[in-house]
Amino acid sequence: MSTIHREEFKSDLSASPVLQTLEQSNFNRNHLKAVVVSGVGFLADMYDLFSINIILPMIGFVYFSGNKNTIPTDLNSLLTAAATVGAILGQLVFGFLSDRLGRKRMYGIELLIVFVATLGACLASNTGGGVSIIAVLGFWRVVQGVGIGAATISAEFSNRTRRGAMLAAVFSMQGVGILLSSFIGIIFLQIFKGAIEQDVNAMDHVWRIITVFGVVPAAFALYYRLTIPESPRYTLKVLKDSETAERDVAKFFHSGSKPSDASNNATAPVARHASAQPAFKPTWRKFRAYFGQSKNAKILIGTSLSWFLIDIAVYGLGLNNSLIIQAIGFAPSNAEPFQKVWLILLGNLIVSLLGNVPGYFIAIPLVEIVGRRRLQLVSFAVLTVIYIVLAVAYNQILQTSVALFMVIYTLGQFFIQCGPNSTTFIIPVEVFPTQWRSTGHGISAAAGKLGAAIASYGFGRLAQPSSLGVEGTLGILAGVMFCGTLVTYFLVPETKGLVLPEDVGDEHNEDI
Repeated sequence: MSTIHREEFKSDLSASPVLQTLEQSNFNRNHLKAVVVSGVGFLADMYDLFSINIILPMIGFVYFSGNKNTIPTDLNSLLTAAATVGAILGQLVFGFLSDRLGRKRMYGIELLIVFVATLGACLASNTGGGVSIIAVLGFWRVVQGVGIGAATISAEFSNRTRRGAMLAAVFSMQGVGILLSSFIGIIFLQIFKGAIEQDVNAMDHVWRIITVFGVVPAAFALYYRLTIPESPRYTLKVLKDSETAERDVAKFFHSGSKPSDASNNATAPVARHASAQPAFKPTWRKFRAYFGQSKNAKILIGTSLSWFLIDIAVYGLGLNNSLIIQAIGFAPSNAEPFQKVWLILLGNLIVSLLGNVPGYFIAIPLVEIVGRRRLQLVSFAVLTVIYIVLAVAYNQILQTSVALFMVIYTLGQFFIQCGPNSTTFIIPVEVFPTQWRSTGHGISAAAGKLGAAIASYGFGRLAQPSSLGVEGTLGILAGVMFCGTLVTYFLVPETKGLVLPEDVGDEHNEDI
């Protein structure tokens, strides 16, 4: 079992009043603003990422009437996986750049990329004898994935007692984004019902409207992301600029006050601790020196592997919900175009409303009550059992009731979001020092997106009746969840209640 020796992280925080202010501050409207600003960005990210699950059936009716109104399996799988492939690159690049250039600068650029790519995706079309809509849409989906972002800045404005809840609250907005995509789809499908019943090509308007709607939350979040101050922990520990860190803390906790006025308050003594040390610059040598230590390498492997494994489930299932809904007969293949897409959207809405969203929001208190590691461990174990049941008793359950299958499947989605999908996001933010926090989180997230890319492409192919089918694919997923249980038990540390590592023991990090 992996542990963090808490004695390494004990020190007198009064040595740095900036950190003392951050750790001892009560939750206030500025913390709430940080959660909302970060959360709306995540809402936009997941709306864009998971909307592909509901627009692909519409694209099939409009552009692939000669293929039984469905996109060919290979093209469908490639388009489903496109954004996750881009996310692998984005997490690695922006993780490193956030440690080198600052959280704030990268924070806005990430969302701007998503904004532009979403506009490009909604304008994708076929060209006569040229590039197909799948290629154009796939390109913009890859670009969208590059911009799907990070949350270290949220952790660095929080204190140890509420940090997990703040991060879980930010992450829970993913569930709202996924739910919103289904709601928007149902609303505009209903608006265009008459037109679709007369001409199925009217669905072309619906999927484009669903796609472009993603710029609304992105535009809202972009302004506020560009106006929040730089993380004071980054300024203090990486840039070695305590005076600017003082002003950033004052700006954050004394909204409406001039920094000079606020500096007479709790953060005033910081100026006396101004450091003459040069700013920390991450290099390959320093990276190897830190992560080359066995205890740090073990933690990175644990956070990366657990994220890799859970994202196989999150994206393998989440981006293929429509396929599963059709396979189990909830949306019959012989239904009329409007009715079929309506049932697909309804099935996605049920899974989101009863499984995803409650799971995300119940995780907010549980990460502080139960702890990150324990919640992740128990949820992986429960998911193993759920997918064994669905795989072994697949036909019997469907013969009994399609609704029963939906209940068990939705329960699985609940435990995914309440457990490892939330905790694998939180733990890497908390366990690495400021100098390497975004890099460590980025590597872990990139590993997750590698699992997502493999699953989102492979699930659609394996779940075909000519291959393993849905039941066989769920059996593989049970094995993946069991591996997640083992990885969590042996490699993942508990971070509940810990001071962020760099806050206390800078002497351990000066040479890295």
